[in-house]
Amino acid sequence: MNNIRLSTQIAISLLVTAIIVGLTFGEIERRLETKRLNTNLQEQAGLTVSLIGGLLIEAILIRDTPVLDTALQEAVQRNTKLLSITVFDENGQKLSHFSNTALKTEASVRKFTKDIIFDGSKFGSMDIIWSTVQGQKLVAKNVNTARFKIFAVLSTLAILFLALMSKLAMQPLQNVHERMMRTINRDAVAVHNIPKLASIEFHALDRSVTTLENALSERDMREKELRVASEKATRASEAKSEFLANMSHEKRTPMNGVIGMAELILETNLDRDQKVYAETISKSGSALLTIINDILDFSKIEAGKFELDPTPFDLSKTMEDIVTLIAAKTSQKDVEITLRFDPNLPCGYYGDVGRIRQILTNIIGNAAKFTLSGYVHINVSGKKISDRIHLQFDIEDTGIGIPASKIEGIFNEFEQVDGAANRKFEDTGLGLAISTRLIKIMGGLISVKSTVGKGSIFTISFELPISNDIQIEEYQNIKLSGKSALIVDDLAVNLNILSERLRSWGVICTTASSGKLAMQILNDTQKQGEIFDFAILDFQMPEMDGKMLAENIRDIKQYDTLPLILLSSVDQSIDLVTKKRLRIDETLMKPARAVILRSAIASALKMEFNRPNTFPTHENITKLDASCAPLEILIAEDNRTNQLVLRIMLKKESAFLEITQNGSEAVDSFISKKPDLILMDMSMPEMDGLEATQKIRAIESQKRLQRTPIIALTANAMKGDRELCLEAGMDDYLCKPIRKDMLLQTIHKWAGEHIVTDNKEFLEVS
Repeated sequence: MNNIRLSTQIAISLLVTAIIVGLTFGEIERRLETKRLNTNLQEQAGLTVSLIGGLLIEAILIRDTPVLDTALQEAVQRNTKLLSITVFDENGQKLSHFSNTALKTEASVRKFTKDIIFDGSKFGSMDIIWSTVQGQKLVAKNVNTARFKIFAVLSTLAILFLALMSKLAMQPLQNVHERMMRTINRDAVAVHNIPKLASIEFHALDRSVTTLENALSERDMREKELRVASEKATRASEAKSEFLANMSHEKRTPMNGVIGMAELILETNLDRDQKVYAETISKSGSALLTIINDILDFSKIEAGKFELDPTPFDLSKTMEDIVTLIAAKTSQKDVEITLRFDPNLPCGYYGDVGRIRQILTNIIGNAAKFTLSGYVHINVSGKKISDRIHLQFDIEDTGIGIPASKIEGIFNEFEQVDGAANRKFEDTGLGLAISTRLIKIMGGLISVKSTVGKGSIFTISFELPISNDIQIEEYQNIKLSGKSALIVDDLAVNLNILSERLRSWGVICTTASSGKLAMQILNDTQKQGEIFDFAILDFQMPEMDGKMLAENIRDIKQYDTLPLILLSSVDQSIDLVTKKRLRIDETLMKPARAVILRSAIASALKMEFNRPNTFPTHENITKLDASCAPLEILIAEDNRTNQLVLRIMLKKESAFLEITQNGSEAVDSFISKKPDLILMDMSMPEMDGLEATQKIRAIESQKRLQRTPIIALTANAMKGDRELCLEAGMDDYLCKPIRKDMLLQTIHKWAGEHIVTDNKEFLEVS
């Protein structure tokens, strides 16, 4: 029924209505005719009884049956509708009866019983049976005639109604519908005029369709303009990304020469002024590199092309790395960097460690930069939610603080608390804005509370899944449970952090906030016959510093051999002669990493344990093992400055260098000389580094040669460069400008390891 036209539905409705009305009126007519028929029969029966009763009253009184029979027979035979007459006396005794032979075959009859009255007295009664066949036929005829008239009238009205509706309603509606469908389908709209006699509603609906048509036409025009604008924006975005990549390459390439040469100059014998000049060049180059990285990150985030790269990582080590790096930069100020990592938190997580490091380095670095004295305290806590941890990082400092009116603005790009041209703290104002957006991308939040002149507290929170893929370090197997330690530091937060960390390892801790209190505790324990297993002393304390405290401890006979570990925020805090004289077992820079602190305690307690390796530097790299044959290194680099930088950086190493100008020459040199290691620039004329690497890997596969380590050298910093290197078959990645220690570390790593053919491991040196 849903597909039937409206006009057909109306016609069917009218037909059904006509049938119902006809049947209803026919039934009413039938009942009226039947009622009239019964009334006529009643009247005829009464008339017949009166007539026969009057004529036969004497025969009834004397009970003259023959006369009665003759009279009744004559009456029945004369009237065909009269089927039977029976006469009874006043006592109900039948006197006479006559019936028509058709009585037995008649199906429709009516019986009447009437009293015989004469002069007001009852002399008997009479039963009369009438035939109703003719009456019923007449009734049926009248009913059918009435129904026909009604059907005829209703049909005429329905036809007239349909004709008028088609003209005044259906046709205008059809015209509006066609216009609507053509408008929606954006076809050429055919003009169908609405009849003038159509209702005002149809004219209004037609005007609405015209309005819709105009609106859709305007929308189509705007969509076309938007498509054109979108295509232009897409092309502009692609051009922007390409420009950023090219800008990164073009700026990093000369900076590689600036920073690399500055580092090499600093390794030479310089007078005081020359050293200042070289350090200024190196620091300025590093600052410019930071600005470039910030601009690239901000542009990628703005373009919506920034993606996270989650991997398993150790958060506790990451935090220690960050704090160690920033602490080294603040060593010239009276600022102490402290870190508390909740010992109840797991260490392994799954996330983008590079971006997490970037966020925290920016926030903590800002806190350290704007703190002239006092401390910067980092507290890492969290709450477990299923297989995830809701982490919270509170960075508290005693710095200059932020005015309430400027707190919101610090999260905006290119804005600083001190925005004056002659501001004291130089910066682009991008670091915090980038960190804020990165935190939002990770689904986290950042907030700040600050008091001018007293300091600030930045709070960062986000969730990370727990990862069990982090390798347990050997130092965690050192058993310190049950050992007792004295911890001395004038800063309460340091005492809390150290004691909490040592207690998590099972160490029984006693704390002292000054050297004087520490001596009192030592004297008390001596009198009680107890002794500590080791002591951790802060070097920088008022009244009695760590050196003086160590001297006083050695004056106590029972503590003459007590293992002492000295913590200091100042490098070269105690000379070697004094260190040996006071028998100080370990001297650690604050903040001490957990791995370094635990292994230092093990070493001081003469526990068997191989101390963890530090990161390779120019001094502790094995010079590529001079006892072996020189390492043959193939360098594919088209920039003359970069060639010179690499040549000088590797000048003192046990290595033979072969330098080529492009990828094609590198492939030819590989075939003829089969080097031990290849440094491959990604962007070169004729054949780039990616294509050259693919050709080299194909040659190795065809000739079944051992895999040669290929390290990418690139000035590109866009996301995807590392993946391109992997896909091409490279093994490692160094981003320009290249630092000497990172270059030596990477070469040392791959020169001292066996490289398997399908090695998928890739470590980005940062």
